[in-house]
Amino acid sequence: MKTLLVALFLMLTFQPAQASVRLSPIYANEASNWPLETFAANGLFRQIARYQQGHPQAIVLNGGEYTLAQLARKLDSRALSRTASGWTLHYPLVIGPSARLTLSASTLFIEGRHGGCLINRGELLIENSTLSSNGDRSSGFIHGWGGSTTRIQNSTLTDLGRADYRANGLSLARHRYQPGAAPAQLFVTDSRFSNFYRGLDAEAGSRVSISGLSLSGSREQGVVLHNSPARIERLQVSDSTGHGLRAGGSGAFFITDSQLQRNGGSGLLLEAHTGEIHMTRVDSHNNREYGAQIKSQRGQQVTRLEALSLNGNGSDGLRLDGGMHVTLNKADISHNQRYAISIEAEDGRQITGNMAELHLHRNRLAALQTGGEGTLVLKGVSLRHDSNQGKYLAGNLADQEADLLPRLLRGQEVAISFTGALPTIPLVSLR
Repeated sequence: MKTLLVALFLMLTFQPAQASVRLSPIYANEASNWPLETFAANGLFRQIARYQQGHPQAIVLNGGEYTLAQLARKLDSRALSRTASGWTLHYPLVIGPSARLTLSASTLFIEGRHGGCLINRGELLIENSTLSSNGDRSSGFIHGWGGSTTRIQNSTLTDLGRADYRANGLSLARHRYQPGAAPAQLFVTDSRFSNFYRGLDAEAGSRVSISGLSLSGSREQGVVLHNSPARIERLQVSDSTGHGLRAGGSGAFFITDSQLQRNGGSGLLLEAHTGEIHMTRVDSHNNREYGAQIKSQRGQQVTRLEALSLNGNGSDGLRLDGGMHVTLNKADISHNQRYAISIEAEDGRQITGNMAELHLHRNRLAALQTGGEGTLVLKGVSLRHDSNQGKYLAGNLADQEADLLPRLLRGQEVAISFTGALPTIPLVSLR
């Protein structure tokens, strides 16, 4: 009897996982099929119906580690096929929480017109590889749900994404059925993205780390972060139709050694952002709107900007709106079509700042424009004139420009106050 129990135990312990790769029907019922429901509602069913026979299906990895070659041995070529130019994914592919898919030195085309896409709930590794899709309204996409990890290293991704919700290209989010799930994590190293609908879209419950990414030609915005802590270095975003990088929410935001150029909106927009901000060695130039804009009620939360280059933008170099305290050290803000620095404090709020080592040269309207209430302490400012208003300083300054300029031009520390309050005139005595 004891021998029989031991044998049974060994059978149960070492029995291989059943159906680790399977085709699974897709339903619109959220409770039974939530990882795909969002996309099915956005039209994935219609795309699948044009290609698949019968009820729409997805490839699901329930466990184990796979390469594309290993997957192909378990699937029909109508789901995953290979040609002389590489692999083609025709079906939606879901990587389960205990599964891993590795693309190493691979070429993969995601056939969006057939419903192809990658949905990650486990681990997806893309290294030294090339991924592409249709580059139009039917494009495939990559999405990571809560608890997933996506790593992209030394790879090129092109033509992904479309306008549908969470199918914008490379996106991350925590589903409402995952309130306690770990964050969806993304790590990008030395890679290139081009012609995405939206280069990167991270929602609440996500974490992003970028160390070397060139992102060009996004059909909408380049990078969008909401309530997603991000550490970014060596990011280049160029030629997006909208903003180069847009972030909001309470997630801490660190960006360094990065370039944002020729974007159709602002190079960088931080809107309704209340987390820490650290920007160091950021070059934002030749964007259609602002070089950088911070539009938030931040109070005394850390807002530290250092070694910025904001040049040749279609509006202001640096725009501050709302309420906040800003530390700006070392910046070249020149040749912008409006103001070098423009400040508009919200009613009942103040914008204050300490700014040092600034080059504010040849901005079209003025070097500094103020509105609302606040105080700036400036030191070590270099000014060059190119204003068609004939002013370096404009707005509701408490002091006259003529009183402030001599000290500014000598590099002295100058406190510049501005207020939206109406001046009060003392009553004349009747005596």
